[in-house]
Amino acid sequence: MKENQRVRLTKKMLQDSLIWLLPNKSIHKISVREICDNAEINRSTFYKYYGSQYDLLKDMENEVLLQIDGYLNVSKDQPDYDVLALTRIAVYLQENLDLCRLLINNTVDSEFPEKLLNLPMIRQLLSEQLTEERDKAELEYVSQLVVNGGFSIIKRWINKDERESPERIARILVNTVYKLCTN
Repeated sequence: MKENQRVRLTKKMLQDSLIWLLPNKSIHKISVREICDNAEINRSTFYKYYGSQYDLLKDMENEVLLQIDGYLNVSKDQPDYDVLALTRIAVYLQENLDLCRLLINNTVDSEFPEKLLNLPMIRQLLSEQLTEERDKAELEYVSQLVVNGGFSIIKRWINKDERESPERIARILVNTVYKLCTN
């Protein structure tokens, strides 16, 4: 048990170090040595878990996607399950603000937003909302508008200093998506 906790702490320190370095420097210009020096961790320890700074970043992205995907798995039997799921995601984004801002603002990996929007549960929820008869082209365009519009709302919200509550932004998102899907 202690080893697992120690490993988690070490990885967290390396992640925090990378988060601290990224706003001022491109991932391509950050060295493993800088990450380790900033985290006060030996390079050999870094290489025990990661092959490069890109592997560390990928691990961080995967963790965010895994957490968000987990929050989307809310029982549809619950009232307002979509608001509940989005509220939980908004709370997670807020609690991990520095990392989520880096990833959502495309400052690190330009493909991250697409990975986020292509989570199977997001696609499933969207297809359930698009209930009206539409031809294939219209369905594709409406889906694109809803997904990118929703992402823009989240991006705007996460970058505000004085944000609405997670539940409020979740309700705004659900209401907006519902209106777009049913018109």
